[in-house]
Amino acid sequence: MSVDRIVDFFKIAEKLECEYRLTRMSDDAPQAVASHSWNMAMMAMVLKPYLKVPVNIERVYELCLLHDLPEAIAHDVPLHEQTDEVRAKKHVDEIVAVNQIVRLLDSDEIRARFDEYDMRASAESRLVKALDVLDTAVQHLCAQDLAYVGGFANNFYWKMFFSPDFAAFFDFEPVMRGVFDEIKQRVARRLKDELNIDAGDFVK
Repeated sequence: MSVDRIVDFFKIAEKLECEYRLTRMSDDAPQAVASHSWNMAMMAMVLKPYLKVPVNIERVYELCLLHDLPEAIAHDVPLHEQTDEVRAKKHVDEIVAVNQIVRLLDSDEIRARFDEYDMRASAESRLVKALDVLDTAVQHLCAQDLAYVGGFANNFYWKMFFSPDFAAFFDFEPVMRGVFDEIKQRVARRLKDELNIDAGDFVK
């Protein structure tokens, strides 16, 4: 591995700090994708002692850091914009980005981490996917003003957040489900108190 390639990789990784998600932070700024990855690693550290299924926490941290790294090249696409055609293009773009990153680092281990996350075959990758979803829930709790969430595709995000399918992401670990249920209750109270919206309206 040459030093110039390491430096080139660091330049790619920095771009994740410049890539923004739809979710907003407590100061009403959009959330950087790198911030999202950091939040996931923080949650993993705190939740680790309570997990029913033991995990290799170092690998969990690696997956947290890497799981959205292709977006530094391919960019993030909000879920409500992901038609079948958009998803297909996104998938191809992310494969190209992963290949570029792996070639740059010349690392079979990094390739294995990307594949592990995509396949969800390990306890670590399943946990990281759940943390990915949980961070969205946390941002719904922390956002300064929740009014923006309902402004996309006829309450697309609230219908998803309060759906059984969303909650099912956390069923494999009791502590994860417990944390999500607490967040969901608090978000529902915020919607009622601040916007006079009944969360039950989003449940079919």
